[in-house]
Amino acid sequence: MASATSIESPPRTPPASRDPRSASISLLAISLGSAGLGGAWQAAASAVSAWIQISDALYAVSGLIWVVLLVAYVRHGGARWRNLREDLRHPGQGFALAYVPIIGMLITGHFSRFGQDGARWAYAVFLVAAALVAARLLAHWLTGTLSETVLHPGYLLPVSSGPFIASITASALRLPEVAAAAFAVGVLYWLAFGTVILGSLVTSSPLPPPARPTLTVLIIPPAVGGSAWLAAHGGRLDGVGYGFSGILFFTLALVAFLLPTLRERSFHTGLWVYIFPVAATTNFLVRWSYAADVPDREAVVWALLAVASGAFLLLGAATLVHGGRLWRLRSGRQPSHR
Repeated sequence: MASATSIESPPRTPPASRDPRSASISLLAISLGSAGLGGAWQAAASAVSAWIQISDALYAVSGLIWVVLLVAYVRHGGARWRNLREDLRHPGQGFALAYVPIIGMLITGHFSRFGQDGARWAYAVFLVAAALVAARLLAHWLTGTLSETVLHPGYLLPVSSGPFIASITASALRLPEVAAAAFAVGVLYWLAFGTVILGSLVTSSPLPPPARPTLTVLIIPPAVGGSAWLAAHGGRLDGVGYGFSGILFFTLALVAFLLPTLRERSFHTGLWVYIFPVAATTNFLVRWSYAADVPDREAVVWALLAVASGAFLLLGAATLVHGGRLWRLRSGRQPSHR
């Protein structure tokens, strides 16, 4: 999500390895989107007997991309404490490091059916990592380092959406106490930081064009928060569940009115920022349609899956075309190496 979320100019004297590390973490949005869509198909497997193999394949693709990009990040110095600390402090993209444990939790929760004990140990590692990343980011932000930064909804990912996803995974692993604790953290920091970010968006200058796609991230907290609540309560809708539903539907209407300002003139990989909000919303609405006993809910579920999967495939095809074009351009600039 480099082009979609980086809204600050880089340091004047950045290390030479900063760009490859930044690119590796930014491209994790592809892995997050794949896992998110896999979660939607997993929910549909229970609701309308959708093919669980599609969900397995999407999570496998997510895991492969996750491993490749994480190896690339470490290879370019990401394992060094000095570089890791600098990346966490980056005003525009530091929050994106939370992708690493969040994706790990999503994959662990999905494949936990093959072994609960091993999945719980893996989840514990990712949960601790997610908590440390979020706490380190918060500690850095609370020192006033964001005072001159244009805030955007991407900052909600590690401190609110991450805990909600941790709660969903804990419910899948039959850890209700952990699920409740993670849910409480997500609610607290969603209210706290969400209020600050919305206030900043209303009163400050408009977001620069590269950061505007992050406005769709406003959808994620109510979508994953609602899914976390349903997962913890056996899929039953109550007052809290309907409360999350109302917030999500209103936020979807808000983002719909923002769509004209989100139009892009050309393709870039930062557009993958759109997929996880779409997938998380689809996941919740699949669960909600059955919990609320929506008429013709099977047709509704299949329509939701078709839209989300179509967007994913379209963006995937555009990414392959874009990658091929870049490869041809680079090859053309270096004829002497043939």
